[in-house]
Amino acid sequence: MSRNGWLLLLILALLGTSIWILSSSGTSVLHRQQGNLGLRLGLDLKGGVQVVYTGVFSDNTSDAQKSFDIDAAISSMQKRIDKYGVVEPVIQKLGNDRILVQLPGIGDVDEARRLVEQTAFLEFREVEMNGTGPATLGDYLSENRTGFFETGDIGAEGAPIGREFVDSNGQPVVFIEESDSGLKYVDVDGNAIDPTAIDATMKTGLSWMPAVGEVTREGVTTTVVLTGAYLTDASPQTSSQSSVTTEISVGIKWNSEGTDLFNQVAQRIKNKGSYGTSQRALGIFLDNELLSAPQVFPTTMTESSYGSSASITGNFTWNEARTLAVQLTSGALPISLKELFSSNVSATLGADFVHKALAAGLVGFLVVALFMILYYRLPGVIAILALAVYAILVLAIYKLIPVTMTLAGLAGFIVSLGMAVDANVLIFERMKEELRAGRTLKAAMDAGFSRAWLAIRDSNISTFIACAILYWFGSSIVTSPAVKGFALTLFIGVAVSMFSAIVSTRTFLLSFTGPWATKRLTWFGVEAKSEVEAKDA
Repeated sequence: MSRNGWLLLLILALLGTSIWILSSSGTSVLHRQQGNLGLRLGLDLKGGVQVVYTGVFSDNTSDAQKSFDIDAAISSMQKRIDKYGVVEPVIQKLGNDRILVQLPGIGDVDEARRLVEQTAFLEFREVEMNGTGPATLGDYLSENRTGFFETGDIGAEGAPIGREFVDSNGQPVVFIEESDSGLKYVDVDGNAIDPTAIDATMKTGLSWMPAVGEVTREGVTTTVVLTGAYLTDASPQTSSQSSVTTEISVGIKWNSEGTDLFNQVAQRIKNKGSYGTSQRALGIFLDNELLSAPQVFPTTMTESSYGSSASITGNFTWNEARTLAVQLTSGALPISLKELFSSNVSATLGADFVHKALAAGLVGFLVVALFMILYYRLPGVIAILALAVYAILVLAIYKLIPVTMTLAGLAGFIVSLGMAVDANVLIFERMKEELRAGRTLKAAMDAGFSRAWLAIRDSNISTFIACAILYWFGSSIVTSPAVKGFALTLFIGVAVSMFSAIVSTRTFLLSFTGPWATKRLTWFGVEAKSEVEAKDA
């Protein structure tokens, strides 16, 4: 196969992949929002959520200190939102003590609150043993604790503080706390329970004790609980369960101490396998709620190490996994915040405006297509074909990144379309000059692309520099999402337009023309008399 044939296959493969990405199937696999080709739309085109917070300060806090603390809170919020993947949010200081947060593409105020405010407490627990099997609430009530593992005890020596008893459905039923009079039994709402009134079904609940290990710091060995404090990273991930199902989980990575603690806990739990697989579970609790209890099996690695990473499962959606990952790694806000106002925000430009903008864009494209076909004829038709491929490739890239499409971002995309057409104009004008000078069609094509390339390259490099300056200006000087969005979409569009003009258009021209075309130069916008004057270069 010729080089041009391979390039044509490459273009078709990229086109097919891009169409799949923009389809509903690609949207489902990539976990992007439905509708609008799965593209994420901004506040002005679709809407989102807005929340106004005020800082909670003491009466003697100065205005300067309030302003400093609010700035620190805004910085923390920005990091959380960046990790979550919300592009072009609006986070603004209102006076010295208030913050406005607007999140495009989020339709639930509660989801926005969880993302901005909450820090998740992740704790790992193990099933306690009584020497012959798993410990239950009934064992505690009858004081049948012979041979219990004491490694999970917290508080006074021998006191089983921190236990949580979970029923057969994984729901917490009773907690043990410490009080002045001894052990205290409470329900999930914290209300005290009379131990003598606990029914038989609740007594079968397994005892989940904190999973602990030993760490040595500055020569002092301490027993600590394995919690999310030892995480260095958390991110949503997928794994195939079968040919048709995919499990969504949260991948986590430990620091060095967390890796050592996890290995100690895993080794201890692994050895409980002789009592049955249910006792070989590692309970993953988020804010005292059991998320999942994966089994710990003998590692395929060395028997002393389970590695520095693990995963949290729990029937998550992609957004739930992404939110949990942010909550686990973002830490607490530097100050307390009080919500003043929250609401869903409709598209600021309105649906009617969006429809009119799309209609205007379509009309503009058709006018450009008509001009290119009438003036350049066959090359014009091929240029429009290459332009359609270009548009699909760019939209697929916008979806993959993903880019939040605002009106400014849409403007950047339209400008890049114009620049893609402009590159074809430069190439075709150079081709016409070469044909009028008497070159053959093949020679004119080669000269048109090679000589127009320098002008295309230099003009696009200047555009890249302008985009970089605009992006820096929009992110640091004026903090304008609109400016950043315009710069980003224009940069991506211009970069792809270089591929479209030099590779796609050239490949299509060579594929759709042959020896027959040398006798029909009028199809290339050259006067009939040039056909007689044409000769080999």
